[in-house]
Amino acid sequence: MTVFRSDMEAGVWKRAQSLQSLHWTNLLELGVARSTAKSFVRRWAQAGLLTRIDTGDHRKIYAFADRGPQPEFVPAYDESAEGNMWRSMRGLRQFSATDIAAHSNAGGIQVPVQKARAYCRLLLQSGHLRVQSSAVPGKREPRYRLVNYTGPVAPKPRQIKGVFDANTADFTSLDKEILL
Repeated sequence: MTVFRSDMEAGVWKRAQSLQSLHWTNLLELGVARSTAKSFVRRWAQAGLLTRIDTGDHRKIYAFADRGPQPEFVPAYDESAEGNMWRSMRGLRQFSATDIAAHSNAGGIQVPVQKARAYCRLLLQSGHLRVQSSAVPGKREPRYRLVNYTGPVAPKPRQIKGVFDANTADFTSLDKEILL
């Protein structure tokens, strides 16, 4: 389990470690908003990364609990073209493949319209999407709606390697991860 919920929080944590003691007002100097600074310090203290120091006044001053190895930030999302398209689908109420391609070009990943169309067709076949309005050839492309959100990691196409024996109609998977 990671304590950090974003790249920004992990970055603020790394910069805050240069301080001897920590109060939420110290994070304001690092460019963090007041409410965000308070929630960061509260969350870090609850996670055991900070220990409260008794200063005699009513301010909550903290020291860093352990200067040893610190928790790493692991993003809770998939950093791929499919991951970008999946997050775009979740954010849009209705969308076309062109909408998905336009909203998914982020993080240095370029998503062409053809790839978005193929991904929409794949998710339509798997039951994750539903056609909201059908296509009119040459005038309008189909519009979809996400109906089966299964989590933050995007569904991805897989190719299975194996041997098909046409004599017995048996398929033997050569992929160790997939058992048929």
